[in-house]
Amino acid sequence: MNYVQSNVTSRLAKLEKEVGTSLFIRTNRGVLLTTAGERFLEYADKMLQLHREVVDSLSNCDTPSGQLAIGATDITTAARLPAVLTAFLESFPLVEFSLVNGSSEDLVQEVLKFNIDGAFITDTIDQPKIAQERLIKEELVLISNQEHPQVHTLKDLKKNTILVFKHGCTYRRKLESWVQEEGVSVRKVEFGTIEGMIGCVKAGLGVALVSKLIAQQLNTDNKLKFHSVPEEYRFVTTVFIRRHDIPMTNALQKFIEITKQRFLES
Repeated sequence: MNYVQSNVTSRLAKLEKEVGTSLFIRTNRGVLLTTAGERFLEYADKMLQLHREVVDSLSNCDTPSGQLAIGATDITTAARLPAVLTAFLESFPLVEFSLVNGSSEDLVQEVLKFNIDGAFITDTIDQPKIAQERLIKEELVLISNQEHPQVHTLKDLKKNTILVFKHGCTYRRKLESWVQEEGVSVRKVEFGTIEGMIGCVKAGLGVALVSKLIAQQLNTDNKLKFHSVPEEYRFVTTVFIRRHDIPMTNALQKFIEITKQRFLES
């Protein structure tokens, strides 16, 4: 921070005196936030976000500019965002764009904490601070390698190994619900990328539940076999979320407009 420690300490003490409560718990290993400190941090994040929006909106009222941070799941990033990002960045070169990847659950928290301006998640959520807009319904398929027999129920699995993303992924949650409903015993192997997961499916490690679109895009060598999924697990809806209690910047408005156009074309 380029400040001497004594100045930081005195500023923190003055801040605690001003708000009339302790914001930090001081220990031999450093400081931790109190409950009041956690609440204060949320307001501080909001003030910083509003300051950024003021600067962005006044610096170029007509032309979108400034920073724009958007979150997306790996699946959405791979399948649908390339066309959106290409069109947006070519149209608005003054925008400093950053993309954050994560699970749907993680991205919701990033939006709530003002760390990103908006995010693409799978399925709607019940969160009063979030504005959400349904964009497109996505079909899911169970994938295996070509040697695997046809799967009608999960009891038909040649190997009881399912490949999943980390906790918070909607696809994982749906597959786990399907497994629980059928009462089969499975071994889970967790992956961080869709490319790694599909590569291991092709090699015969197990099966995975993924977007049909992305599976088709990554099946250029025709090594995947697609299996139908029960209706209750077959679809997810891509949703764009943002906080409804702060105004949208010009950049975010234009990004959403281009997103809707490109999603409809795909």
